[in-house]
Amino acid sequence: MLNTLNQQRLHYQETLIKTSADYHYRFNRYKTKYSVALAYISEENGDLSSCGEHLRESDTIIFFQPNFCGIVFDNTNDEEGIKAANNILSRVQNLFFAKHFYMATITATAEQSEFQMIHDLFDLIAYALEHNMDNLVVDASQIIQHKQSL
Repeated sequence: MLNTLNQQRLHYQETLIKTSADYHYRFNRYKTKYSVALAYISEENGDLSSCGEHLRESDTIIFFQPNFCGIVFDNTNDEEGIKAANNILSRVQNLFFAKHFYMATITATAEQSEFQMIHDLFDLIAYALEHNMDNLVVDASQIIQHKQSL
């Protein structure tokens, strides 16, 4: 997957930026935070469509491939974004028992642009894949902890 991600990354990023544009506008205008997650299951025939069943109406899911998707969690701060992603992870893990399930999440901040946020999110999922950090939700704080333990 890492090779596919690297080859298609720009396209995936552009698609996710377009999908999250309304959320980012509301963030800039009204300071309504949001989080974005990427979910990937290692099985090519894996189907993450069940993730959509566990979202709120104001959240958005976009599929890059049946086994790889992006999710925008509306009105969430860092902690709530991680909690929402963990909720999806725990509900979907039962369907994909013994398979590698990767998730990464990031929350909008005033310090970074929408492009930088999405770019960093793809860096997080690539790091998780490269270091086999499966079956957990990875955010920037976990990457720092992981690097310190190496």
